[in-house]
Amino acid sequence: MKSNANRHKRLADYIYNDLGPEESEAIKREMSENPDLAESYRMSNKVKKYLKAKIELEEMRSDPSLAEAERLAEIAHGNDPRAGTASAPTGGGLELSGPRKYLPAAVAAAAAIILVIIGLSPSFTSADRLFQTYYEPLDASGYTRRGDMTDLYLNMAEGIKLYNQGAYDKSNRIFSHLYSIHAPLAEVRLFSGLTYMGLGEYDTAVHFLEELLENNVRYIPEATWYLSLCCLKTGALEKAGDLLAGLDEYEGLYSEQAQDLRRKLQRIKK
Repeated sequence: MKSNANRHKRLADYIYNDLGPEESEAIKREMSENPDLAESYRMSNKVKKYLKAKIELEEMRSDPSLAEAERLAEIAHGNDPRAGTASAPTGGGLELSGPRKYLPAAVAAAAAIILVIIGLSPSFTSADRLFQTYYEPLDASGYTRRGDMTDLYLNMAEGIKLYNQGAYDKSNRIFSHLYSIHAPLAEVRLFSGLTYMGLGEYDTAVHFLEELLENNVRYIPEATWYLSLCCLKTGALEKAGDLLAGLDEYEGLYSEQAQDLRRKLQRIKK
């Protein structure tokens, strides 16, 4: 099952040009030797093209300027849609004002617009979609220090527990209090940033995570990863890419995810 899931992921990355030259050649060889994989590629590519056209048509449909352009084209052909028929659904499921038939000029204009959009749009990838795909709250179940009974660590343990439960507001209040007393502690800076992130206050989260990276030596991979995700939300895409590149030196999950996310981020930045 894991092997199939990995193969499907690589195939998806190949379709979206997210693989390097060697990986692309490897999967081409696999498709030449595996008819089922080759058929999966053909079908996946068709689905991708279909979804792309569908989404772009929906975006065109919601653009008032395109609706006005269609009306002007019909007037130019002697048909004012405002003077006659009501909206009617076409066979394709779209609703167009005016006559039921398509005018040649309108069809040509729509086709040209679709071609321009498809030709210029790098992909449907957006920073928000990437964030939603890659963001998961930190699994902080192992961050409490057993045996420490001081007020500091009891409060810290409670704040981490609330964070794990998704109670970001309550957790944030605890870490805000701890920060006012124990700001230099890496755990305090990390969870201050993470709780603000959970609350959707990404600019504030950036402040705490950057402060950790500048002043502490612990939790560098975690802070770098979550800071890069915050940058996706704030629009600092170049900075996000630089942070992800910095994770290459760390082995493990963050490094693998960073490489994958960085490739997809290139679609937005191009």
